[in-house]
Amino acid sequence: MKKAAKTPKYYYGWNIVLASFLAHLAYAEQYSSTLGLFMRPLQNEFSWSRSQIAVVQTISRVLEALVAPFIGPIIDRFGTRSVIPVGAIIAGISLIATTFIDELWQFYLLRGVAAAIGFSLMGFLVTSIAINNWFVKKRGRALAIVNTGSTLSNVILMPVSVYVISQSGWRSMFFVFAVITWVVVLIPSITWMRRRPEDMGLHPDGEDPQNALESSETNSEIREPVWTRIEAIKTSAFWLISMSFAIASFAFQGINISMAPYMQDLSYSDAIVASALFFRAIVMTIGLPIMGLIAEKAQYALVRLLPFALQGTGSLFLLFGENPIILFVGLAIYGLGVTGIGVTQEVIWANYFGRYSLGRVRSAGFVATFGAGATGPIFMNLVYDFLGSYKPALMLFLLFFFVASILIIFAHPPKPPKYITV
Repeated sequence: MKKAAKTPKYYYGWNIVLASFLAHLAYAEQYSSTLGLFMRPLQNEFSWSRSQIAVVQTISRVLEALVAPFIGPIIDRFGTRSVIPVGAIIAGISLIATTFIDELWQFYLLRGVAAAIGFSLMGFLVTSIAINNWFVKKRGRALAIVNTGSTLSNVILMPVSVYVISQSGWRSMFFVFAVITWVVVLIPSITWMRRRPEDMGLHPDGEDPQNALESSETNSEIREPVWTRIEAIKTSAFWLISMSFAIASFAFQGINISMAPYMQDLSYSDAIVASALFFRAIVMTIGLPIMGLIAEKAQYALVRLLPFALQGTGSLFLLFGENPIILFVGLAIYGLGVTGIGVTQEVIWANYFGRYSLGRVRSAGFVATFGAGATGPIFMNLVYDFLGSYKPALMLFLLFFFVASILIIFAHPPKPPKYITV
């Protein structure tokens, strides 16, 4: 009787998770609420308005959206190790160069354009494709671990940023960001990143390749769907997914950059603001594994709409943030929604369009998501500049989260045009 092959005790895919986790530690500076802590120092030194400062996030989001369609096919063909180290080098150099600026256009060019190009080569698009190539059944939990890098970065960098900015100025903190990017990204990405488990004779989720082969011989072949970008764009699922997360991204990006100044406008001290953002990051870090496991059931409509519902509810609480208890509850609920969005959308893209086309398809959807997100920060701060308050924008974003939740309910898996056997 033939003895069954043993499943390896350690799956190499967890190396991919670790390298991606470290990339998120550095990428969080580009994507999180941290930039909001620079609002007042930049205003005080240069007399720039909040909307002028927020434009840098709009530029960053636009650049990431424009670069994405070119990155996706490269990852499909060569893997993430071909892009992440390059991104870390570019981002680090750009952040250091930002410390020498004295004009608004220089801030836009270096922090908005150059740094964004670097971060786009090591950010959410790149790492999510890497993880989805290595995991299928365990996608949600693997993505949750990776995204914990972003929330843990906030836990660490929020208080560090407040301290460094207050003691040494905002320029010093940009230098710290550059050093962190180089230290935690370069060597791990070069050493550990690989394209797909099949390239190493492995199988997704760490299943034994021989056992998978025996199963396919007795039951059915292991098939992976294959899409061209044009074929994917012609499906209703592509547009429903893209638009739902694009609408949410518009609201999320606007709220994200304005979270710190919004609380400052409510007369909270910088220490309380930092504590509140620290609290939100802790909740997100704790909640991510739970949201990751839930996201693995994304075939159910209630699971797909849950992150939007949480963000909308959290935004409602933030409207009454003058009360500290309501503020902290709102931050917690909103933070859980953010973690759910980050994991759920990547699980949906991979489940609906498969691993072998994920780069070209996901990067096409990325254009809509980040393109919409690009206008969120400038919209939020224009509302403030004209009306003197962020609350009208928050009210509008409540509607946006509701619309996004409706759209995602009707997004069902499309029928693949063809398959390949692996």
